[in-house]
Amino acid sequence: MTRPSSHRIARAREEMKVHGLDFLLVGPGTNLTFLSGISGSFEDSSRPIFMVLPRLGSPWLLAHAASLPKVSLSSWIADVELYTSNQLPALELAVQMNRRLGSGRRVGVELGFEQQLGVSYCDLQLIEEQLSPAKVVDASELLWSLRMIKTPDDIDSIRRACAMTDQAYAATFAREWLGHAEVEARRFLYSQLLAQSQGAWASVTSGSDNYNVLMGTGSERILESGDMLWFDSGCQVEDHWTDYGRAGVIGGPTADQVYAQRLVHEITLEGVRMVAPGIPVAEIAHHCNRRVEAIGLPVSLCISGAAARVGHGIGLDFTEPPHVSEEDDTLLRSGMIISIEPGVSTDFGVFHIEENVLVTDDGYELLSRAPRE
Repeated sequence: MTRPSSHRIARAREEMKVHGLDFLLVGPGTNLTFLSGISGSFEDSSRPIFMVLPRLGSPWLLAHAASLPKVSLSSWIADVELYTSNQLPALELAVQMNRRLGSGRRVGVELGFEQQLGVSYCDLQLIEEQLSPAKVVDASELLWSLRMIKTPDDIDSIRRACAMTDQAYAATFAREWLGHAEVEARRFLYSQLLAQSQGAWASVTSGSDNYNVLMGTGSERILESGDMLWFDSGCQVEDHWTDYGRAGVIGGPTADQVYAQRLVHEITLEGVRMVAPGIPVAEIAHHCNRRVEAIGLPVSLCISGAAARVGHGIGLDFTEPPHVSEEDDTLLRSGMIISIEPGVSTDFGVFHIEENVLVTDDGYELLSRAPRE
């Protein structure tokens, strides 16, 4: 499980004061993991778990009675209200909150940018009605400002997950895949990732007709000499993810493939070397986008152009804010972890060498170390 610290809760309360919030309400998902320690693997849409963090006073949980053993093992929060019905957990939450909140309060909820409370729209309306005259407001800015800065424990988890991902790529590319189905290679990589970690994901593409299809789960097509076998994948350690891609060529690369890979690797490293506290992510995106526009390859798909970003944050979600895009005004801060991933597809391969990068006090640390060749 992730390890919420007193420092994390103290930071949350400082932000609540800045935003004028009396209470913070989070439901099933990674914000619950972030604040309570309850792993996302415990999620159950019919028996959701909620956490309420007061700016003053002790936090408490609302959980289904069937979830209590898991909650007790995974969360540091001792105050747990239980419910037994599967019909109206949102109503039970509102009743318990009304009992504890009093009137005239401001409650921050996961309502905004890339957030979700984990209840239906009707249940959210029910919560708002039952809490009136307390005011329910969006807390997404507060939550992302907390989550973008990783603790030393978070960083250690992601560093370990990157080492596991490096090993999984090394084992996969050490095997001979000529004559095997693409899906077999993807299954092997996935099994290598999952053997060491809490969770895993892997996508694959190969072959000249498929290089624009980047999030495939594998087909029965047989790998032939000259096919580039490209993966994007990651694994999870203590609820924290990795996310980066690597590729190899069946039978060895052509001169064109070597040249394109080196060129995209160079552009990627230019973006990585720009990482430092105080640097706008938009500045990194602008540089990488201009370099890709002038790349001089027969591009069939500009991957970073289609994604409208050349990277993203990584943490409890394997893609989260900030977005390394020209529209994002985020300034990098020490403790952030982002990806840098400009890339293109051609009819002879996918050239996309994603890197996971930690922002340090005086620059950056490259966490993804699997070979780029």
